[in-house]
Amino acid sequence: MSAAQKTKPEGSEELIVDRVPRLSRAFVLILLTCMIASALFVWEPWPFTSFRLFSHVRTDEQTAWGATIVEADGTTMPYPIDSLDEGLRNFSFRVAEFIGADQQRRDELCRVWVSAAPDVVDGPVTAVRLYQRQWLVSDRDGDRALPGTETPMFTCTRSGVSSAQ
Repeated sequence: MSAAQKTKPEGSEELIVDRVPRLSRAFVLILLTCMIASALFVWEPWPFTSFRLFSHVRTDEQTAWGATIVEADGTTMPYPIDSLDEGLRNFSFRVAEFIGADQQRRDELCRVWVSAAPDVVDGPVTAVRLYQRQWLVSDRDGDRALPGTETPMFTCTRSGVSSAQ
């Protein structure tokens, strides 16, 4: 007779008690802990993402932030901040923080972005420009949205931030 079965006094029918295996309890506890942690700390390992793609209303007018690197000779190139490993991921969160921050915090973020930029271009960098991109999802070229407009908003240098307008 297994440990999951108990018997009644003689002459009675057997009473079978189902027990949840200990491993299942541990799994459920870990799963719930990960779900709560991912919601509280905006931590998004798969499959605990917040599913932003499906949870936000998508209007025709879209806005995004981007960055370009300005090299010493004046050449500009896109700055893929999200792909750097120096703790600079989640650029959209950092820009949101940047917009709402005081001057001191903005200067600090700018210095970090500018100091990480030479690793991308393998050379000296004079500035990082932050721009706001706007486009309409309904303006299409085949199956893709047209690029829209880019408006320079801020210029970051080693000394801090200035308005690009």
